[in-house]
Amino acid sequence: MSSSTRVSDELTLTIGALARELGVTTRTIRFYEERGLLRPTRSRGRQRLYTRRDRGHLKLILQHRDAGFTLEEMKELLALYDDAPGPEGTRRQLERFRDIALARLSGVEARLATLQSLRRRLKARITYAEGALRKPSRVNGGG
Repeated sequence: MSSSTRVSDELTLTIGALARELGVTTRTIRFYEERGLLRPTRSRGRQRLYTRRDRGHLKLILQHRDAGFTLEEMKELLALYDDAPGPEGTRRQLERFRDIALARLSGVEARLATLQSLRRRLKARITYAEGALRKPSRVNGGG
């Protein structure tokens, strides 16, 4: 069978073709399948076949992964669309995505503030150490 074929009149891709198209490994695709985020059909020879919808799902998964979303959050977002395909599902998915992303952003901003505070304290300690090193009497214990 070629790397892409027609099954039920919908373009399908093999796992290798999908991996090449999206720049991921086949192992990555199988990982998301094992976790229930992708559900490819199988050919008569048991080869995985991915539809345009699967390809779209994987693109979203990769984008959400890169934004720090958990597998459960990704699964929830995909289910929102799958439960109501079309504009309503898209709207529900986008609303939930926004809520998750806002919560993540809040956490990132809090961590950034903590890191910036740590940076300031470290710079102050470095400045202190550099000043002390310029005064050999302090370093050597002299008076």
